[in-house]
Amino acid sequence: MIFVLLINENEIGVNGEDSDLTCTCDIVNGSICFQYSCIKKPSTSCFPGISQIILADGTFKALADINIGDRILVNEHKLYEPVIGFIHAKREGLFDYLAIKLQSVLSNSSSIIFVSPDHLIFDYHSDEARFAGKFRLGDRVQFIDNNEIVPGEILSIQLTKEQGYYAPLTPSGTIVVNGIVASNYATVSNHILAHQMMALYRWWITLIGPVTSTEEIPWIVQLLLYIESIVRWCGGHILTGNYMYDGIFDVSSIV
Repeated sequence: MIFVLLINENEIGVNGEDSDLTCTCDIVNGSICFQYSCIKKPSTSCFPGISQIILADGTFKALADINIGDRILVNEHKLYEPVIGFIHAKREGLFDYLAIKLQSVLSNSSSIIFVSPDHLIFDYHSDEARFAGKFRLGDRVQFIDNNEIVPGEILSIQLTKEQGYYAPLTPSGTIVVNGIVASNYATVSNHILAHQMMALYRWWITLIGPVTSTEEIPWIVQLLLYIESIVRWCGGHILTGNYMYDGIFDVSSIV
């Protein structure tokens, strides 16, 4: 038995188009669905405003309240870097996120990260960034517990809506969100390549200063994405191992 859930959203995505989401129940017991497979039109929302960021003084601050220049934790080495800009940001509106609940395999510490399916977070075993939408129950991500990286085992993945979206940019290209090590980047699969390409944008910020945060992705970033698409069209993805997010992800429930 297969149930199909169609969700037609009226909200406007970052590209100004209506966002469509279709979910199909894959595993059902009686009237309860235990796993949905979903596909969503491309729209990058990254992290909602409620996401918790660790400041250099050890306190937490909601991402919606983070300012350019704030020094934040970016990796397990207790490295704090300034936020040098936002790739895009929007305070108002509800957007789709995965609510990924995980627990440290070494302690009772747990956390939930709200992240768009196409955003990159770091796998514990491979030390490589993967699309959040490609993680499954039982997979392990890089989770900071007592200032050390430990395996954070995924217990559940829900589809939910949260307020606003933010994509902060740091010099290293990484950020710790709700205790999970994440990339600054989305849409493309290769974190290292994305960071190298974004060097031009970081140089641009250094040259002209931080730009005002807007919901639109800056033109220079759009240009870099266009160049990357040409490289892929020419077969460059075979050499770089880079591909675009396909919009497909699994969740255990829809809230």
